Amino acid sequence: MFPPPFSRDAIVTDDMNPLTQAYRDVIIYDGADADEELYAGPIVVHANGWIELEGDRLLSPSAIHHIDIYDDVTEPEAEPDRPTER
Repeated sequence: MFPPPFSRDAIVTDDMNPLTQAYRDVIIYDGADADEELYAGPIVVHANGWIELEGDRLLSPSAIHHIDIYDDVTEPEAEPDRPTER
């Protein structure tokens, strides 16, 4: 009659969770030098700081130095021509 007091299922879905953020195009670095990337591709950032990679893999926040996000970056040549104001 009543649901069990404990469950592995979340109360709300990931679509409804306001503390979860998804990005399509990122590069993750594990050190201060930007020469070697740790991961490139889509991620989901969870409220506890853990990063979910493709294939349901998780990356600890302590393993990450910084993340570059390129979701809203447009190439300069991809912008439409704008008329000059006179």
